[in-house]
Amino acid sequence: MLLWLSVIVYESFGLSSAVTGTWLGKLLQILHIHLSAEAFAKLHHFLRKAGHLTGYGLLCVLLFRSWFHTMDDPAGTKPLIRWSRGTRGFRAMCLRSAALALGITLLTAALDEWHQRFDPSRTGTPWDVALDVTGGICFLLIALFVLRRWRAEPVEELEKVSA
Repeated sequence: MLLWLSVIVYESFGLSSAVTGTWLGKLLQILHIHLSAEAFAKLHHFLRKAGHLTGYGLLCVLLFRSWFHTMDDPAGTKPLIRWSRGTRGFRAMCLRSAALALGITLLTAALDEWHQRFDPSRTGTPWDVALDVTGGICFLLIALFVLRRWRAEPVEELEKVSA
């Protein structure tokens, strides 16, 4: 999670639209793909926004995972992972972990956009914060669905084999 936060900070400080546009232009040139200026601008814009969704979506899932695996039950006796599925405590911990993950994702997105307002080569907008949080929500919903399906699968008992 800290590594991914570092990636976001690096991108915030070093990857302006001009930089990523240059990289994309070179990649398209290597692949012998020719686009009009308008098509290139649309592709570049789409890829940058998809990067926002994906980057902050991954951050949110990593934050959820870190909270989920480090919280104990209210009594502090058993780690959450050992709780039986379907208990109210399990759902409460999932909700608490999700709320913390979304809150930190929102804070990170807001700080990133706030920082970009002071960089002349960048633009910081509330729309990007909304896009970042949307990515976090979408990725988190997928992760919660996968977690629910994973926990709902019955564990097969192996046959005892005598040596």
